[in-house]
Amino acid sequence: MNKYLFLGIFSILLLSCKEEKGQDKYPDIPVFPATSNPNIVIEPLVSDIDKIFYDDSALVYTHYGDSISFYSAQTGVSHSIKSRVFVYGDGFFIVENKEGEYELLNDITLEKQEIKTIDESARYKRGEDSLRSIYAQKSDYELNQINDSLFIKYFSAKYNIPKDKIPFTGDLKKGDLYVHTGQDQFIVLNAPESLDKFLNPLLQPTEKRILPKFKRHFTPFENGSLSKNIFEEYDYAMMSKFWVWGGGGNHFVLAIPHRVEAGYYYINISMNQQKGKFKIMSSGNPEFNTIPNKINNQLYFVNNRQLYKVFTK
Repeated sequence: MNKYLFLGIFSILLLSCKEEKGQDKYPDIPVFPATSNPNIVIEPLVSDIDKIFYDDSALVYTHYGDSISFYSAQTGVSHSIKSRVFVYGDGFFIVENKEGEYELLNDITLEKQEIKTIDESARYKRGEDSLRSIYAQKSDYELNQINDSLFIKYFSAKYNIPKDKIPFTGDLKKGDLYVHTGQDQFIVLNAPESLDKFLNPLLQPTEKRILPKFKRHFTPFENGSLSKNIFEEYDYAMMSKFWVWGGGGNHFVLAIPHRVEAGYYYINISMNQQKGKFKIMSSGNPEFNTIPNKINNQLYFVNNRQLYKVFTK
């Protein structure tokens, strides 16, 4: 009996699995990213977006994995790099190139630029060896305390670290730091643990922290933080309904069929006194998460993990 019951249910499901078709309500309206107004242009830039940072001149977006892309809105130049390092300095980004070296990219032109790089690890080691030969009776702990104190005094004097102040820092690879003292900025390589803790202590009282005035500041963009969205949905047409199997499918978890619907969402778009329309196929409401401010008189938005720009001619 169970066998026939199963076959009966299965036959019913098969009969009901026929795809249901709908009809386009506005066949003359162009499909996204085209619009009905030739003066409104939407251009796809990049896909597989994870996080976005923006300012008045550039966009930085990370992809899933360790890929980072930079896009200069002023020049239209873009640059992508595989990097486990990403720090924003004063007017530049610090990344790691494929040779494992730090690379600085200007935050407007994305051209490479230079920064002072400091590696005092050899001096620290020489101080340690010298103290060990002079104070042979002292313990390693005592020698390290003396060497750390002398080294930090030397470093602070040579590189003008303000007294009783904590410089602005950014963590690069282990032992490496980006440092901004308020007057100067540089990269420290192979910092001894004591110097790392001195420049970048775990506890940083607000009154002691140096907050340099950067030329520009990048803001993280969170989905849903919309401002004067230029898109307005005004209609919807179901174009297809069909059954899919999901939720298991092995010996232990039953695969459950469920119905999926996709259709055209009809959208009004308004920008710079120009108006237009388009339709976009989707199985859910399109996102159109718009970055709040215009960059070089262009707006940028994210839909389905893809970044677009929109502008008027």
